[in-house]
Amino acid sequence: MLFPKSRMRFTTTYQGKSSPEGWIVLELTGVDLEGANKIYLPMEEIEKLKQRGDTAADKLKQARALLGGDMDAE
Repeated sequence: MLFPKSRMRFTTTYQGKSSPEGWIVLELTGVDLEGANKIYLPMEEIEKLKQRGDTAADKLKQARALLGGDMDAE
């Protein structure tokens, strides 16, 4: 199964841990996986996700900026 690119993302934080290498997150909600026993993730797409950065951290910074909070706090 080729996993949909729109359901892949990259994050540098997971379960309270941070890592510059990060994790690939596969959003499985709404994906029909019946009969699928393999998911293929192209390394090219993984590199693109890493280059775009951690969208969750970016969204947190945007929310803090909108609410007038400290944008450098983690």
